[in-house]
Amino acid sequence: MTEILDGAAVAKLTNAKTAERVAKLDKPVTLAVIYDPQNDGSRLYVGMKSKKAAALGIQTKDIPTDANATTESVLQLVAELNADDNITGILVQSPLAESVKGREVFSAVAPHKDADGLGATVQGMLFADALADYTVAATPQGVMTLLNHYGIETFGKQAVVVGRSQLFGRPMFALLNNADATVTLAHRYTPAADLKRYLKDADIVVVGVGKPNFINGADLKQGAVVVDVGMNYVDGKAVGDVDFASVQGIASYITPVPGGVGPMTIATLLENTVTLAEQQQAN
Repeated sequence: MTEILDGAAVAKLTNAKTAERVAKLDKPVTLAVIYDPQNDGSRLYVGMKSKKAAALGIQTKDIPTDANATTESVLQLVAELNADDNITGILVQSPLAESVKGREVFSAVAPHKDADGLGATVQGMLFADALADYTVAATPQGVMTLLNHYGIETFGKQAVVVGRSQLFGRPMFALLNNADATVTLAHRYTPAADLKRYLKDADIVVVGVGKPNFINGADLKQGAVVVDVGMNYVDGKAVGDVDFASVQGIASYITPVPGGVGPMTIATLLENTVTLAEQQQAN
């Protein structure tokens, strides 16, 4: 029987703890969000984050970039937010306009305000498995929280991460590696035959490529844990990168879409923001 990894339920628990932590702080917590208003997905996602933040007592400052945004203009905005003591955390919502170099902007965010853990400094700490405090990209960190909640063992397991983006795949690889899994990172240039072989050996599969039903039950090892990070729309319905119906009875656990990784991403981002606030107020 395939069990559901209920991200919505775990996110609710995470959010309750976050709200308790916010209430104990001496100063307001404010998350600044830079986003491209021309991107429909970004507008929707920023709105969802702002609504959830308000419910937890976190203020948000949503900053749309203008139609003529350049890398330099966004970098100037980040510099101003870095210097603003009233801003606790900064999120650069991807994607920005094509004219803006996203990676350069991510790394311009001060590490002590990097709410989504996408800058080169904090990602370097992640890959070094540093002992110091640092933030981790919300989606992969949310996946780890979900696995931990359900008691899913990573030690010595074979894991495959499909997708190598800075927001998901690379930090997901590092987190699983740091948790003592043996990890294969596959991507768009991985030969299909090789990917199928990797999947058949995998105890844990985490996929985020933005292709509906990219993986089906026949691709998987019996008993695999499947985490679907994909969010696609087919005939007006949200579906993941995994053919949900075909994995029933094959996967031991699977995240639903929607209601799986999405709620965990938002909950983890807000959790990260409060962690930054606690660190700032302690200094």
